Amino acid sequence: MRLGSLISDMLKLSKLERGEEVEVAYSNVNLKEIAEEVLAELSGEIAEKNLTATINGAGVISAESKKIYELIENLCSNAVHYNKPNGKIDVLITEDEETVSIKVSDTGIGIEKEHLPRLCERFYRVDKSHSKKTSGTGLGLAIVKHICVLYNAKLSIESDFGLGTSVTVSFHK
Repeated sequence: MRLGSLISDMLKLSKLERGEEVEVAYSNVNLKEIAEEVLAELSGEIAEKNLTATINGAGVISAESKKIYELIENLCSNAVHYNKPNGKIDVLITEDEETVSIKVSDTGIGIEKEHLPRLCERFYRVDKSHSKKTSGTGLGLAIVKHICVLYNAKLSIESDFGLGTSVTVSFHK
Protein backbone atom coordinates (compact mmCIF):
# COMPACT_ATOMS: atom_id res chain seq x y z
CA MET A 1 0.00 0.00 0.00
CA ARG A 2 2.85 2.37 0.84
CA LEU A 3 4.52 1.71 -2.51
CA GLY A 4 1.24 2.29 -4.35
CA SER A 5 0.74 5.55 -2.49
CA LEU A 6 4.29 6.65 -3.31
CA ILE A 7 3.83 5.90 -7.01
CA SER A 8 0.50 7.72 -7.09
CA ASP A 9 1.97 10.80 -5.39
CA MET A 10 5.01 10.80 -7.70
CA LEU A 11 2.77 10.66 -10.77
CA LYS A 12 0.61 13.54 -9.46
CA LEU A 13 3.68 15.63 -8.71
CA SER A 14 5.28 14.84 -12.06
CA LYS A 15 2.14 15.94 -13.92
CA LEU A 16 1.95 19.15 -11.91
CA GLU A 17 5.63 19.93 -12.52
CA ARG A 18 5.23 19.36 -16.27
CA GLY A 19 2.11 21.53 -16.35
CA GLU A 20 -0.10 18.69 -17.53
CA GLU A 21 -3.84 18.80 -16.90
CA VAL A 22 -3.71 22.61 -16.85
CA GLU A 23 -6.50 22.82 -19.41
CA VAL A 24 -9.22 21.62 -17.08
CA ALA A 25 -12.80 22.68 -16.65
CA TYR A 26 -12.88 25.19 -13.82
CA SER A 27 -15.98 25.32 -11.70
CA ASN A 28 -17.09 26.86 -8.43
CA VAL A 29 -15.50 24.80 -5.67
CA ASN A 30 -16.93 24.99 -2.15
CA LEU A 31 -13.96 24.66 0.23
CA LYS A 32 -16.13 23.76 3.23
CA GLU A 33 -17.78 20.86 1.38
CA ILE A 34 -14.42 19.49 0.31
CA ALA A 35 -12.98 19.87 3.82
CA GLU A 36 -16.00 17.99 5.23
CA GLU A 37 -15.48 15.20 2.67
CA VAL A 38 -11.76 14.96 3.49
CA LEU A 39 -12.33 14.82 7.26
CA ALA A 40 -15.01 12.16 6.75
CA GLU A 41 -12.48 10.11 4.79
CA LEU A 42 -9.94 10.54 7.61
CA SER A 43 -12.52 9.84 10.36
CA GLY A 44 -11.08 6.43 11.22
CA GLU A 45 -7.61 7.83 11.87
CA ILE A 46 -9.10 10.83 13.68
CA ALA A 47 -11.06 8.51 16.00
CA GLU A 48 -8.05 6.24 16.53
CA LYS A 49 -6.04 9.20 17.89
CA ASN A 50 -9.09 10.66 19.68
CA LEU A 51 -8.70 13.96 17.82
CA THR A 52 -11.27 16.74 17.69
CA ALA A 53 -11.70 18.16 14.18
CA THR A 54 -13.69 21.32 13.41
CA ILE A 55 -14.46 23.31 10.28
CA ASN A 56 -15.44 26.98 10.50
CA GLY A 57 -16.27 29.49 7.81
CA ALA A 58 -16.98 29.08 4.12
CA GLY A 59 -15.65 30.14 0.76
CA VAL A 60 -15.93 29.34 -2.92
CA ILE A 61 -13.14 29.51 -5.50
CA SER A 62 -12.95 28.89 -9.23
CA ALA A 63 -10.78 25.81 -9.71
CA GLU A 64 -10.73 22.15 -10.60
CA SER A 65 -12.28 20.31 -7.65
CA LYS A 66 -9.97 17.28 -7.89
CA LYS A 67 -6.87 19.42 -7.39
CA ILE A 68 -8.42 21.32 -4.48
CA TYR A 69 -9.42 18.00 -2.91
CA GLU A 70 -5.77 16.83 -3.21
CA LEU A 71 -4.57 20.06 -1.60
CA ILE A 72 -6.97 19.90 1.35
CA GLU A 73 -6.47 16.14 1.76
CA ASN A 74 -2.69 16.58 2.02
CA LEU A 75 -3.02 19.38 4.58
CA CYS A 76 -5.57 17.52 6.74
CA SER A 77 -3.73 14.21 6.44
CA ASN A 78 -0.56 15.88 7.78
CA ALA A 79 -2.59 17.43 10.61
CA VAL A 80 -3.82 13.94 11.57
CA HIS A 81 -0.53 12.05 11.13
CA TYR A 82 1.62 14.52 13.03
CA ASN A 83 -0.87 15.28 15.79
CA LYS A 84 -0.69 14.11 19.37
CA PRO A 85 -3.33 11.79 20.86
CA ASN A 86 -6.35 13.80 22.10
CA GLY A 87 -5.25 16.74 19.94
CA LYS A 88 -7.22 19.15 17.77
CA ILE A 89 -7.47 19.96 14.09
CA ASP A 90 -9.07 23.26 13.09
CA VAL A 91 -9.97 24.10 9.50
CA LEU A 92 -10.76 27.78 9.08
CA ILE A 93 -12.06 29.14 5.77
CA THR A 94 -12.24 32.90 5.31
CA GLU A 95 -13.29 35.09 2.43
CA ASP A 96 -12.94 38.81 1.76
CA GLU A 97 -13.08 41.01 -1.34
CA GLU A 98 -9.69 39.86 -2.66
CA THR A 99 -8.98 36.37 -1.32
CA VAL A 100 -10.42 33.09 -0.13
CA SER A 101 -8.18 31.32 2.39
CA ILE A 102 -8.12 27.92 4.03
CA LYS A 103 -6.06 27.41 7.16
CA VAL A 104 -5.46 23.95 8.65
CA SER A 105 -4.07 24.04 12.20
CA ASP A 106 -3.16 21.21 14.53
CA THR A 107 -1.91 20.71 18.08
CA GLY A 108 0.68 18.21 16.94
CA ILE A 109 4.40 17.77 17.29
CA GLY A 110 5.27 20.99 15.45
CA ILE A 111 8.33 21.70 13.36
CA GLU A 112 11.57 23.40 14.31
CA LYS A 113 12.03 26.77 12.56
CA GLU A 114 15.14 25.71 10.62
CA HIS A 115 13.13 23.04 8.76
CA LEU A 116 10.31 25.34 7.58
CA PRO A 117 12.03 26.56 4.37
CA ARG A 118 12.54 22.99 3.11
CA LEU A 119 9.14 21.49 3.92
CA CYS A 120 7.85 21.66 0.34
CA GLU A 121 10.84 19.83 -1.15
CA ARG A 122 10.16 16.39 -2.56
CA PHE A 123 10.86 13.61 -0.02
CA TYR A 124 12.03 16.05 2.65
CA ARG A 125 11.26 14.66 6.10
CA VAL A 126 12.02 16.56 9.28
CA ASP A 127 12.39 13.41 11.37
CA LYS A 128 13.57 10.49 9.27
CA SER A 129 12.77 7.99 12.04
CA HIS A 130 9.16 9.27 12.14
CA SER A 131 8.64 8.41 8.45
CA LYS A 132 8.24 4.72 9.28
CA LYS A 133 5.59 5.49 11.90
CA THR A 134 3.43 7.47 9.46
CA SER A 135 2.29 6.34 6.06
CA GLY A 136 3.36 9.52 4.27
CA THR A 137 5.44 9.59 1.12
CA GLY A 138 7.25 12.89 1.71
CA LEU A 139 5.50 14.36 -1.32
CA GLY A 140 2.34 15.87 0.19
CA LEU A 141 3.57 19.43 0.70
CA ALA A 142 5.42 19.36 -2.63
CA ILE A 143 2.07 18.56 -4.27
CA VAL A 144 0.40 21.35 -2.25
CA LYS A 145 3.10 23.80 -3.37
CA HIS A 146 2.63 22.92 -7.05
CA ILE A 147 -1.16 23.23 -6.82
CA CYS A 148 -0.65 26.65 -5.23
CA VAL A 149 1.62 27.64 -8.13
CA LEU A 150 -0.98 26.39 -10.61
CA TYR A 151 -3.64 28.67 -9.06
CA ASN A 152 -1.30 31.55 -8.16
CA ALA A 153 -2.17 30.96 -4.49
CA LYS A 154 -0.01 31.95 -1.53
CA LEU A 155 1.22 29.16 0.77
CA SER A 156 2.23 30.00 4.33
CA ILE A 157 3.46 27.58 7.01
CA GLU A 158 3.82 28.50 10.68
CA SER A 159 4.87 26.12 13.41
CA ASP A 160 5.94 25.99 17.02
CA PHE A 161 7.99 22.93 17.89
CA GLY A 162 6.05 20.78 20.34
CA LEU A 163 2.87 22.86 20.00
CA GLY A 164 1.55 22.46 16.48
CA THR A 165 1.49 23.70 12.92
CA SER A 166 -0.75 25.96 10.79
CA VAL A 167 -0.75 25.90 7.01
CA THR A 168 -2.63 28.60 5.11
CA VAL A 169 -3.40 28.70 1.40
CA SER A 170 -4.82 31.98 0.06
CA PHE A 171 -6.47 32.06 -3.36
CA HIS A 172 -6.96 35.35 -5.24
CA LYS A 173 -10.46 35.97 -6.52
